[in-house]
Amino acid sequence: MVVSQFSQSHLFRGTTLLLLRQHGLYVSQRKRRGEAWLETEIPYEELLPVGLEYARPDPLRVEPLLITAWLVAHVALHYTHNQKDTAVLLAGGLGFLLGLWAILLVRRYRSRTATLSTNRIRLVLHDRPSQRSVLEAFTEELRRRAHGYLRDEYAQVNPLGPIELQLHRLHWLHRLEVLSEHELRTLSTRLTGRLSLDPLKLMGQDLETPYVN
Repeated sequence: MVVSQFSQSHLFRGTTLLLLRQHGLYVSQRKRRGEAWLETEIPYEELLPVGLEYARPDPLRVEPLLITAWLVAHVALHYTHNQKDTAVLLAGGLGFLLGLWAILLVRRYRSRTATLSTNRIRLVLHDRPSQRSVLEAFTEELRRRAHGYLRDEYAQVNPLGPIELQLHRLHWLHRLEVLSEHELRTLSTRLTGRLSLDPLKLMGQDLETPYVN
């Protein structure tokens, strides 16, 4: 599944739009009224590495609620003088527990996040099960698009050009995992004419690599 954009609306955070453009990732975040508070485009050269992390809260513990319910029932049954007071106390205690449980559920739901991280920006999104597959597909497409762009723009070598600069560029692509180890060696050999890039030595001393155009 190829996904070139991802959008999400949130009751409190507003809207987030991520869009893959020709030269980079467009990010737009707006408040509920439509006012943009973040709008930028990050070039593909500055994106990698790209990652997606999920943060989920700890499971809710029901023991404190059960203990509170038992205390409310104990007080209602042993320290009230008539059935009406007992019923009122039990109803109030039950309502309080249900309200507290609802608050905990809402807070737990809001704390489920998915963080899209790049070299330049970290975007914290709400982790919605219905959008998870779309977000993962968008992240993979973003990574693939950035790799492809860097390959097309920077992985070409020309033995007649400045060799040191091109070698530095190839190692940069290798560090970003755009080029594999085999591809790095192949392109470096095509560029320099040498099978190894290890420094030449004479009597134990490193010599300056004699790159000749």
